[in-house]
Amino acid sequence: MFDRGLTVLKIRGIPIRLHITLLIFLPYVAYVAASQFSLIASSLEIPREAMRLPPLAWGGILAVGLFVAVLAHELAHSFVALRNGVKVRSITLMMLGGVSLMDRDDPEHEAWMAFAGPLMSFGIALGSYGAYRVLALFPAPAEVGVALLAFAITNAIIGVFNLLPAFPMDGGRVLRGLLLRRIGPVRATRVATSVGKTMAVVFGLFGLLSWNFILVLIAVFVYMGASAEQARSSTRELLRGVPVARFMTDRLGDAYADESPRAVAERLLRNNLVGARVIDEPVGGGARREIGVVTVWDLARQLGRGAAPETVGAVMPVDVPRARADDDASRSIDALASGEASAVAVLDGGEHVIGLVTAAEIQRALALAGALGELRTPGAGG
Repeated sequence: MFDRGLTVLKIRGIPIRLHITLLIFLPYVAYVAASQFSLIASSLEIPREAMRLPPLAWGGILAVGLFVAVLAHELAHSFVALRNGVKVRSITLMMLGGVSLMDRDDPEHEAWMAFAGPLMSFGIALGSYGAYRVLALFPAPAEVGVALLAFAITNAIIGVFNLLPAFPMDGGRVLRGLLLRRIGPVRATRVATSVGKTMAVVFGLFGLLSWNFILVLIAVFVYMGASAEQARSSTRELLRGVPVARFMTDRLGDAYADESPRAVAERLLRNNLVGARVIDEPVGGGARREIGVVTVWDLARQLGRGAAPETVGAVMPVDVPRARADDDASRSIDALASGEASAVAVLDGGEHVIGLVTAAEIQRALALAGALGELRTPGAGG
């Protein structure tokens, strides 16, 4: 859900994306920022006539600056993650802030990775307040000082709010990280998500009573995020120790990189297949080479947009998660649950794709395992 968006740039190889909700929500943020700007200007006894720009213009500037600060907040998480060997797949700026999509966090470093974001927000707040104090010593426009003070206050609030122990916010992740060694990952996640749900209910009730629409939205976001993480944790625990091949489907065909996506989609539908290995046939009759995989969901998404690329090679995802047949299946759940990938490619001893693991296959196997009361019995999957 949160990995969809327009990629606008890359920082240290991390795609930075803008979610459509950000563009929709930005005018409201500008309006709120303009109101805050006017309130601070009034408290400092700065008349509106003395301002070169109206409060609404400053609100727009502050709104854009806020999301730049949110990006810096997410980059702080990501840089600490990269330093600890965790791959960061993307950062998406959306309506209520930002989301960093990473491979499974190293539990030993999760608390520090989570704390790095609020620390960045506090650093921006302190820097902005320092600039405000320095600017007061010079004959600069008073409205610039108001904007700096407003920016400092907003980032301080972001830092404090994110440190509340309400999973999936940073404070909830810090709480889980601190509890991991004492009570284990399953119980730590249960505690952190339960606290998150409780605080979400409190946020929601307070937001409804005070007619605070933003707080209600935050409450919904926190509750859904905590519930989703609890479900992922439970599924991860069920899959722990089970080879990924148990959930693999081998309903794969082959497709050449220069084939038409529509032709491949029709072939997969006709033969009831879930995907295809993409083959790059070299010129001169050399050995064929697998360059990736494409799923029915990849093809459907592109064809549904109306103007699909001319070749399957252009449709094929470039960064499909991969696993060996005997790898622990619990490692595959995060990529699938986040929506970052439609499937995990399963490899044999080399680089040959022998099957796919999809969310549907895992759900099917878990449903049958629940009915039978057993998951780790011998047998083939798929």
